[in-house]
Amino acid sequence: MMKPEFPRRDRREAFPAGIVTFAAWGCGFERNSAAVYYGSMLATRLKIETREIYACHFSQDGSRALTGSQPNQVSLWDLRNGERLRSYEHPNSVWALAWSPDGSQFLSADGSLRLWETESGKCLRVFEVPAARAIAWNIQENFCLCADRSSIQLFDLRAEKTIHTLSGHTDGVYALAFSPDRKRALSGSRDQTVRLWDLQTGACLRVFSGHTYHVHSVVWSRDGKTAVSCSRDHRIWEIETGECLAISKGHTDTIRSLQWNADQKRILSAAHDGAVRLWDIQTGSAQVFEGQGRGLVGAAFTDDERRICACDWNGVVQVWELPSAC
Repeated sequence: MMKPEFPRRDRREAFPAGIVTFAAWGCGFERNSAAVYYGSMLATRLKIETREIYACHFSQDGSRALTGSQPNQVSLWDLRNGERLRSYEHPNSVWALAWSPDGSQFLSADGSLRLWETESGKCLRVFEVPAARAIAWNIQENFCLCADRSSIQLFDLRAEKTIHTLSGHTDGVYALAFSPDRKRALSGSRDQTVRLWDLQTGACLRVFSGHTYHVHSVVWSRDGKTAVSCSRDHRIWEIETGECLAISKGHTDTIRSLQWNADQKRILSAAHDGAVRLWDIQTGSAQVFEGQGRGLVGAAFTDDERRICACDWNGVVQVWELPSAC
């Protein structure tokens, strides 16, 4: 298969974002609108030899990225020039990553759980706990959630032991997230459900149903009262009641990643259809950022929220600069 050509990093072009589809606040009621957004977009291609990138995390300033891929490698990239800074070899394909906020360490899942020092490339520890498709890291208390098929382990990294096994999903778990107070967790699965867990007891407190495809991401709000999950739509849930507060549709393929912005008024989504959407949660409207290619595996705001970074499964990283009105 021929690889597409991409513009030079220093060449800026405006790309039309296409049609915007949005849903009103509230389950089951949708309305559509059309709009076109033009934003400046920069593209760089990572210098990789890989069949597919499975996971991508961006540094907070958007200057570096950490990718997990097939075959059997994690790489650290300089996004200013697309150069690989460091490689971290694994015995198996890497499906999931968790990067510390300061960027100094990360966890990887390739069937086992591995702790790495980012700058030196040193593997600090290998934990013999099943970890394949999803991980979440509670750095403050040094706990980790990791999933292998439908089973989830709450694992104490310091003591190197499993605290609880969380059972209930009927298919593979793709997404995990600790609550802001770190007493509960959310999980998303191929079984099309999201589950709420009590981490003190290991009990499942609630099942959120409604998605019609695999759930790939779950993200808590800062106050822990709501959460957003994604499949081929994304849904906002009230945690205590289990009520679905909103359904937003617009992506034409699987959504892989979600992020709240700092004031919790907007949600960023990235999907296999190649588009990034920035949603206003009060109105349900979305701005659409379309670049080149398909298969986005991750997107994030930079810490100043002036740019959006996204990576696809072929290693194309796209950066959109947001106008102040966004």
